[in-house]
Amino acid sequence: MRMKRAFKAMLAATACVCMLATPISIHAAEPMDGQIIEGSLLTHDDNVETTKLFEWKFNNPKSEVATLGTYYATGHSGISKQSSKSVYVTATTNCYEKCDLVTAEVNLQRLEGSTWAYVTTRSKTGKNVGSVTVSDTITVKSGYYYRVVTVHSATKNGTREVGSTSSHSLYIG
Repeated sequence: MRMKRAFKAMLAATACVCMLATPISIHAAEPMDGQIIEGSLLTHDDNVETTKLFEWKFNNPKSEVATLGTYYATGHSGISKQSSKSVYVTATTNCYEKCDLVTAEVNLQRLEGSTWAYVTTRSKTGKNVGSVTVSDTITVKSGYYYRVVTVHSATKNGTREVGSTSSHSLYIG
């Protein structure tokens, strides 16, 4: 009887020691790959890019006709994982011809709960050019999904055309 009690006590002590010695992994956000939040697919990809053709939006919702812009042709956005603490973001605005002003702006966002929160912005404007690219490596918090929302504009002879793109997201863990 004493032997049984001693064995049970020893077994219980060993289990406690094993539990204390086992490492536990904790992340700031549980991976939610495959979900779509505010138009962005959540992924564990290392690189995501989006290119969007500019389209005019007409006031008549019944119209299925959408023409391309006169000056602004495409907007490109991209985000790639550099490390567990940094991402590389980029935005490019392409025009059909040289314009008076061409702007590319890239906004980095982080998923907090179910809402995309602003992190930082980079932008670049060129004069008398047909294309502008802005890019940068940015330090981020590990354990979150990140995406970029880009704004593109082209101005010529007083006419300004604007478009935007948003990328899918990637997890930095």
